[in-house]
Amino acid sequence: MSKRAITEEAFDKLLRWLDPDRDMAGERYEVIRRRVVGIFSAKGCYEAEDLADETINVVASKSDWLIENYNGDKAVYFFAVAKKIYLERIKPRPKPLPPPAPPDRVEIERVSACLDQCLEELPEAERKLVLRYQEGERQDRIRNRKRLAEELGISTNALRIKVFYIHSDLRRCIQQRLKELPEL
Repeated sequence: MSKRAITEEAFDKLLRWLDPDRDMAGERYEVIRRRVVGIFSAKGCYEAEDLADETINVVASKSDWLIENYNGDKAVYFFAVAKKIYLERIKPRPKPLPPPAPPDRVEIERVSACLDQCLEELPEAERKLVLRYQEGERQDRIRNRKRLAEELGISTNALRIKVFYIHSDLRRCIQQRLKELPEL
């Protein structure tokens, strides 16, 4: 499964494409995302949420084209992309597959050190938010995020968007710090 990075600009365009009213766009985004997760879950994909995020990232990467050219039910476009991602996922893989390379411990330690530094640079409220957002596994994580949104008095979609922006800042910070570190 390929991981496509999504920029803040692409995500904002995606929301504008869904609806000019940001609140309405957020609601539509959440409904579509839930339906895409449901599609993958119904097909037996245990990583349905990750595949839904990949679907959204693919659609967001095409926001400029969609704004200019796409007419019709916007959810249908998401479902078509989800279908392609699913078909790509189940495509037969060449055999035999070589064993995966062991993780590079030095690189993992470099990235981890940069992450720690970047987390420390965040305002305390943002640092606590992003750390709490990641707590738990599967259903516990979902319940945790709902509880967190309630505590903040915002929707789970608004929470997801808020954390997305913090993650984007962290990603940029980590990349910058990695450039500054000497190679080992």
